[in-house]
Amino acid sequence: MDKNIKRYLLLAARIIFSVGLFSVLIILNLKNLESIPELLKNLNLAFALIGVLFYFLGVALESLRWHVLLTAHKIFIPHSYLLNSVLIGFFYSTLLPTTIGGDAYRGIDMHRTFKIPLHENVLSIYLGRFLGIISGLIFLIISFCLGMYKYLNISFTIGLIIMFPIVVFLIIITVIPKKFKIDILFGKVKFLKRFSGSVLEFSHVLDNYKYKGKSLAISFIYSLLGNLSTFVSFYFIGIALKISVSFLSYLFIIPVTWTISNIPITVGGIGIRENTLVLLLKEFGISSASALTFSLIVLIINIFIAVLGGFIYIVRNATYKHKKKI
Repeated sequence: MDKNIKRYLLLAARIIFSVGLFSVLIILNLKNLESIPELLKNLNLAFALIGVLFYFLGVALESLRWHVLLTAHKIFIPHSYLLNSVLIGFFYSTLLPTTIGGDAYRGIDMHRTFKIPLHENVLSIYLGRFLGIISGLIFLIISFCLGMYKYLNISFTIGLIIMFPIVVFLIIITVIPKKFKIDILFGKVKFLKRFSGSVLEFSHVLDNYKYKGKSLAISFIYSLLGNLSTFVSFYFIGIALKISVSFLSYLFIIPVTWTISNIPITVGGIGIRENTLVLLLKEFGISSASALTFSLIVLIINIFIAVLGGFIYIVRNATYKHKKKI
């Protein structure tokens, strides 16, 4: 099958999954839809706006992390341009049903505008994502150790206990694949051959950064701050809806939600993110109506930031075309 046809079929499948999962969420909560207007009527707008600001801050911190990783290789791009690129990438990932993802756009954007090698830039973006995953996992483990498992049913708890060591092991073999002979395994197994290059290239990127400990440390701090900003955002959204969930609970809820919503079966995580949020909030004793409203507010915030990214994209393109004419 032609590669382009295959990509578009996969994209169509992701769109169908997004629509399907979101439809399931609405169908299962038809009775709770009646409660949403009343919950929104009593919404504390001040706390909700604080939540939006912290959510945006969490997205914006990604550009600072990216800047540090690029600077480590003597690549100097203005902070403002990187922030614009991150927001446009958010637009691509969330609202634009194309085969080009947000990270891919950011790589292409830097290559076209600043002639940065595409390969090196994309891998620096992936390293940033990797640091974000590590920081999220740390918060998840901390919350789990501090008793969050008490709120979960036994099957959910067992699933997480099984997942933890698997995720940790996958992270380790990604960092040092040759120590586990992963390169040989990927070379022999037909299904894994397609991932062999990416895994080894990522390992090579980490080798390039191992003598840049300061840059890695600062990038990791930005990842921690980005996660904390999102936790604070969710906490204030919860307060705005009068949801009585502790701040510590979000250290558990968000990493699990983000991990599941990053499974590439939907567009921008839409559908799978909202279902996961509702499920987890209900595990913590929140009513179905409040949990549904919470998830829809998070969806609206994501769409709002994506629309902002789309607006920046339009303005940037219009400005660029105007300069070319001059």
